[in-house]
Amino acid sequence: MKYDATLKGIFQTLPQRLLLLLTGQEAADLLPVEYASVKRRLPDLVVRLRDESIFHLEFQSGHDPDMAWRMLEYFLLIRGQYPTARIVQQVLYVGADPPAFATEVEEIDLRFRYTVRDIREIDCQKMLESPCLEENLLAILCRLQDDRQTIRTILARIALMAPKARADALEKLVILAGLRRLGTAVREEVKEMPITIDVMENEFLRDILIKGRLEGRQEGRQEGRQEGKAELLLRQLRQCFGPLLPGWVNERITAADVAALETWGDRVLTARSLEEVFAK
Repeated sequence: MKYDATLKGIFQTLPQRLLLLLTGQEAADLLPVEYASVKRRLPDLVVRLRDESIFHLEFQSGHDPDMAWRMLEYFLLIRGQYPTARIVQQVLYVGADPPAFATEVEEIDLRFRYTVRDIREIDCQKMLESPCLEENLLAILCRLQDDRQTIRTILARIALMAPKARADALEKLVILAGLRRLGTAVREEVKEMPITIDVMENEFLRDILIKGRLEGRQEGRQEGRQEGKAELLLRQLRQCFGPLLPGWVNERITAADVAALETWGDRVLTARSLEEVFAK
């Protein structure tokens, strides 16, 4: 999944609602910060806040043992371009497991630290209330009260967009939903929405669609095979033990997988009772 690239490029406008929740302030302007060297470094988000301080935000979806050193490197980069400003740095963690990486560097003559915040500390409703679609998309990663309702709310916003922008926004939503294992839920809700998306014009969505169809066919074949085995076993049991079978027999067969049905079918040939057929 393209989590990091999606998060890095998600903001086309300033995420004022997110910045307000993280810093207590909105941004005055977006600041360009980049190394002019062979080693290219591009921070996720650097803004000047209303109080003239500079806020640097990094999204992180995995556990990077060198995160503290990377943040120090970014600090030096920002300090070099804005030498007199107060700099505040934060990592917004969006991974599935709790964050578990160092938040400081401590050497003999050096001490550096930054803060980490788990995005699940933020109520998704705060992001859904934002007029910024990118912040709506981030709601899928926040603290969710109702997974499906959150997805439907985001899709309702996406439905209002132009077709090309709609497909691009849906791609981002599917990618981010993968961090919370909600990709399947998103695809199911899309099918129920009165929106048209030309997925064949979007490479990522096209691949997702093809994969989903293949998985659906495979599941369909498996279900058909299971139903056939169950019907055969029921016919065998009725022939050997009479047409009226106890309710528990139907319950066992309905809940069984193909392997169990085949095992029971083999036992019918020699078993002297129903209990012997279904013995563990």
